[in-house]
Amino acid sequence: MSTAGIVRRIDELGRIVIPKEMRRTMHLKEGDEMEIMSSGDALTLRKYSSLESVLPIIKSAARLLANATDSTVLFVDTASVTVAEGKDKRSYLSAPLSEKFANEIRSRKTEVIKGEALKDVFGDRSAGCAYIALEPVVVAGDLAGAAMLLSDVEPNDIARSYLNFCVELISAALM
Repeated sequence: MSTAGIVRRIDELGRIVIPKEMRRTMHLKEGDEMEIMSSGDALTLRKYSSLESVLPIIKSAARLLANATDSTVLFVDTASVTVAEGKDKRSYLSAPLSEKFANEIRSRKTEVIKGEALKDVFGDRSAGCAYIALEPVVVAGDLAGAAMLLSDVEPNDIARSYLNFCVELISAALM
């Protein structure tokens, strides 16, 4: 493990400030949860994603939804793609989300995104589809991430109902 050469003091409450440059690089925002692990005399901080705790369920739901709708299905946190299933899954797995789109997820709106808004989804590249149905994953009032259905045709009510069902299933598993 290499060091960035930044030294910080622990304050009287045990807090350490993460430098602004590192927070920006890691897309950390106020209120984000961090996982703290220790090993010997080293501490490791990592952005926490509650979606990882139910990954097998998410992967199964995404696979079934992708097959049922003939679309690409993504589960994301507010920084990157966690799970990708469907015909274009390899091009999306671990793809970073743009800050603008991460803020869209934080707004917790269920919506269909199309047109110019698709250009700013994955950092420096477009979404590669004509429509994205977006459904937030909310657990006990906290945002865990979102499910996305990527399609070249506008998702119909049945496809959006399937997406909603999968999100409800994941939310229940996270409780």
